[in-house]
Amino acid sequence: MTYKANAAAAVTTVAIFAVFGASAETLRVATVVSAPHPWIDAAEMFKEEVEANTDFTVEIFPGGQLGNDATVVDEMRIGTVDVMIGGVQNIAPFVREFEFFSLNYLFGNMDVFRAATEPDSEIFTFYTQQVADADVGLKLLALTGGGTRNLSTSSGPVTHPDDLDGVRMRVTGSSLDARTWGAVGAVTTSLPWTELYTGVQTGVVSAFESTISGYVGSRLYEVAPYHAKTEHQIMMSHISMATLRYDRLSDADRTAIETAALNAARHGTDMGVQYDGELIEQLGERGVTVTEVDKDAFIEAAAPLHEEYAETLGLTNLLETVRSMH
Repeated sequence: MTYKANAAAAVTTVAIFAVFGASAETLRVATVVSAPHPWIDAAEMFKEEVEANTDFTVEIFPGGQLGNDATVVDEMRIGTVDVMIGGVQNIAPFVREFEFFSLNYLFGNMDVFRAATEPDSEIFTFYTQQVADADVGLKLLALTGGGTRNLSTSSGPVTHPDDLDGVRMRVTGSSLDARTWGAVGAVTTSLPWTELYTGVQTGVVSAFESTISGYVGSRLYEVAPYHAKTEHQIMMSHISMATLRYDRLSDADRTAIETAALNAARHGTDMGVQYDGELIEQLGERGVTVTEVDKDAFIEAAAPLHEEYAETLGLTNLLETVRSMH
C-alpha cells in the first residue's frame, strides 16, 4: 500500500473513531416537559456534574423530542436513549407499584416528601428493587419531585369535587388516577402529556391535573385558563438509566453518575417548590383565573382509596411507612 493510501486509511479510521467514539460517550437524556420545569433543572445539574466527573457528555432532549414516556422506555430498552426524567405515574404501566404515588394527599408536607426520596429511605430502597424486578430495562437512579399538582380546566372554575361531575378529564397511564378522578364524577381519558395541549384545544378533554410548572412550561394556560389550587399531590418523579448503558459503565462512572443523579434529584425537588411559589403568582398576568377550593372535600373524597388501593397493590406496609414519617 502506498504512503497516500496508508494516510487515507488512517484518516478514515480516525474519522470513524471520532464519530462512533463520540457517540459512545454521549448520554442522551429525555424528558417530556419544557422549561421552566424542575425536571429541566434536574437534567441540567445532572449534565453539569456528569461532564465534570466523567468523560461523558450529556445531551438533553426536552419537550418530548424523543417521544412520550412509554416510547422513551422502549427506546431505552434498545439503547437509543440513556436516561429519562419523568413522573412515576407515566411508567406505572411498566412498574405497577408506582401507582401508589397516584394516591392524592399521600404526603402531608415537603419534609415528609424529601425524607421519602432520600437514597437511604425505605421507600427508595423498595422502589429500586421493584424496578429491577420488573426487568423493563430501567435502573432507578433517584426519586425526585416535580412540584405540586393542581387541577386546570377549559370549561370554568372548580372549587368543589362536585364541579367535576361529567367533565372529560385527562389522566396519566395509572389506573388509580382514573379511579381517583372517576370517583368524583369525572369522565377520564388516558392521554400522553405530549398530546394534552391538542387534546384540550380540540375538546377531547376539558380538564387535567398537573404541576404548576408543567402547566406554564407547556403553555396549557392558553387552552385551559382556569386553575384550581387543589394541591392534591406532591409529584413523585424519577431519574432512571437504561440498564443496557448502566451495565457497561465502569465502577467509577457508575458512582459518579449515581451521585450526579441524586444531587440533581434534590435540586429538582427544591426547584419544584420555588416554581410553585413564583409561577402561581404570575398566572393572573397570563389571563388565568385561579381559585381556592374546598380542600377538605377533596381530601375526604380521596381518603377511602388509601387503604383500599394500598391493599390491592400489596403495599399496605409501604402506606404505614409513609404515615409513620408524618
